[in-house]
Amino acid sequence: MDRFFIDFSSVLHLPVRQAMRRLFTIYPDDEPQAPAFRAKQIQAVLRLTPLTMLANVVNALLVANAFWPVASHAFLVFWVSAVFFAALTGGRSWFAMRRGELRQTASRRALRHAAVHASALAFLWAVVPVVLFDGADPHRQIVLACICAGMICAGGFALTTIPFAASLYVLILSIGSAIAMYRVPDSVFATLAGLLCIYGFIVIASVIETAHAFGARLMAEAHAERQAQVIGLLLRDFEESMSDVLWEIDEHGKWRHASPRLAEMLDTSIEELANAYLFDHLNRNMPDLAGEQAGTISKLRDLLSSQEPFRDFVIPLCVRNETKWWSLTAKPVTTPEQRPSGWRGVATDVTHARRAHEKIAHLAHHDNLTGLANRYQFLARLRTVLDSAAERSHIAVACLDLDKFKDVNDSLGHHAGDQLLQTVARRLLTATRQTDLVARLGGDEFGLLLTHADGPAEVARFAKRLLDDLEQPCELDGAKMTIGASLGIAVLPDGETDPSSLLRDADFALYAAKSEGRGRFRFFEPGMARTMQRRQLIERELRSAMECGHLTLWYQPQIAIETGAITRFEALIRWNHDVHGWIEPGEFIPIAESSGLIVRLGRWLLDRACAEAATWPAHLGIAVNISPVQIVGQDLCSQIGELLRTHRLASDRLELEITETAFLNESTATLDQLHALHATGVKLALDDFGTGYASLAYLRRLPFDTLKVDRSFVHEMLESQEAEAIVRSVVTLASTLGISTVAEGVESSEQLDALRRDGCTHAQGFHLGPAVPAESLREYFGPAEADRHLATG
Repeated sequence: MDRFFIDFSSVLHLPVRQAMRRLFTIYPDDEPQAPAFRAKQIQAVLRLTPLTMLANVVNALLVANAFWPVASHAFLVFWVSAVFFAALTGGRSWFAMRRGELRQTASRRALRHAAVHASALAFLWAVVPVVLFDGADPHRQIVLACICAGMICAGGFALTTIPFAASLYVLILSIGSAIAMYRVPDSVFATLAGLLCIYGFIVIASVIETAHAFGARLMAEAHAERQAQVIGLLLRDFEESMSDVLWEIDEHGKWRHASPRLAEMLDTSIEELANAYLFDHLNRNMPDLAGEQAGTISKLRDLLSSQEPFRDFVIPLCVRNETKWWSLTAKPVTTPEQRPSGWRGVATDVTHARRAHEKIAHLAHHDNLTGLANRYQFLARLRTVLDSAAERSHIAVACLDLDKFKDVNDSLGHHAGDQLLQTVARRLLTATRQTDLVARLGGDEFGLLLTHADGPAEVARFAKRLLDDLEQPCELDGAKMTIGASLGIAVLPDGETDPSSLLRDADFALYAAKSEGRGRFRFFEPGMARTMQRRQLIERELRSAMECGHLTLWYQPQIAIETGAITRFEALIRWNHDVHGWIEPGEFIPIAESSGLIVRLGRWLLDRACAEAATWPAHLGIAVNISPVQIVGQDLCSQIGELLRTHRLASDRLELEITETAFLNESTATLDQLHALHATGVKLALDDFGTGYASLAYLRRLPFDTLKVDRSFVHEMLESQEAEAIVRSVVTLASTLGISTVAEGVESSEQLDALRRDGCTHAQGFHLGPAVPAESLREYFGPAEADRHLATG
């Protein structure tokens, strides 16, 4: 709006028309409020009209009285009458404004009409000095000069809100007075005429500046009014939707200026509030949450007694059986003598924020799926118990892991897995006491904090009952499943104060229980920590060994018993650690399977075995053990096809040995994968047959080429008739199905003879040839001995 104040130097270089427009325009032409602004311009002039018209009439009478003896009476009468008529015209407009007949908007024509009226009045006054000044005596000249000068100033500023009309008025009257003075022969009057022109210019400049200030004020008022309307609208919307309530009490705690919102907040009426006290309503409406009611009211009394402003003091109020939370902010009210006279403040409904905070806090301390405590809360509660001397001597921590959770996820989907976790959570809560804590630590692992454990014997009885409960069938998506669990228990040892260490001990015991089979529990023993540390060392070092090439493949021959000819070699992985020496596959392969390293390890083993076999004579095959994880977890068929093409190895030279444990997690995908592999020409062998997992039905449903008789039966067949009967049955079954057999672990000629008598087709073992590294294979099939036979006697 500062741009509507005039810098007169800025108009000097403009064309006349543009300069005039700049000088006399006091607000933008396209301003939406321009019609109202024009009305206010006219109204500002009309407010002074009674005084200005009275001045015109009085001055006209003074001039007529002064010049009556020396001037034409007809001229004076006519002139005074014209002034009276002009005054009446202005007065009529003033009366119209007083009666409210003027509209609140005006057109540009109205401003032009005001300019015409001002010009006419100025012309009437300009005629007087032109006609009377030259022939008058000095005394009358002074009277007329003073009146004209005063009329120039007074009239100009009376019309200042309409700068064009004011400028015309001042200009006409100034020119008429100057002409009159120039007509007097005395040179002094010529000087006075020049000064009068300067005076008129200054009046016009002042009028224009004042007019622009008036225009700026109109703009500012309009802007403020628009803002006030917007703010008012926003305030009304806010008042209708806000959750805030204004409140005020006197120095005794009595309600003052109670509002309907406050009455609604306290579930009462304004009439009842008029004679009620703040703390009466708090005592009646505040719920005693966790026994904190008295403390909350006491804190509020202390805040009000301190006479210091406070913010965001949260209190609960129970209204119509619903608890709401209010945040109180207030400051003290004082008398003019600065004596306390009460409190004034605002109460904000923070119920939604409070509930959201409680929900976030619950999510931070509980498992979202089962509603049980999470690991964070479990450790926090355990830490609290350990810090309590009275409780710490009677606690035990248990880690529980489901035995078939992965089977449920794989066969029925994750939705069924979630149902299973919720079912287990309910059973755990039912089996434990209210003083105990059940938590989901992650995945299918749960933690139990038993706070009143009276010795290992009672904990053992509880563990057996719990595992029996979990063995009960549960219905998942319409299918009944029997889900077992394993349990590891750590009873608080003397001096133990670290929750993580106690939970770790229970985890060690859980691992020991799972290694013994399903549905078992074990108490923590110090040796378990060493076993777990060894396991962690093996896993860590195994990763490094795979990356640094410290693993090697050795090869053990399989021979045809009747001819003694080598038919294939089995690839056996070996690990000679720089520090710990030879580490048995039976130790690190299970660790690789449980840690997920078996996928990388199995791919490496297949790649190296195929690459080596490609350098052998074409009649020799290679047997490679694969893990159940490899079959289930990836597209083994395409991977093996790629390896065979890369190393140019015929598919019928590769035999994959699958342990019976692969069928613990039988699925359609597993069977399809094995059928697809066999269709490519790759041979399949069932390893460790007869150890208890595989069903005879698999021999019909899957295209096995070889059955491998477990070494435990071979070792015992000379001393145990039962073992020999099992071997004979397996061989007979395989022969009937057209499947070859390989006996593992042959260590004597007597065992080999017995296998020959029973009809076993192939054998391998130390007696027939130990496993050797790749560089030592040349003694079996050197250039001159490609068809070498092993001694079989």
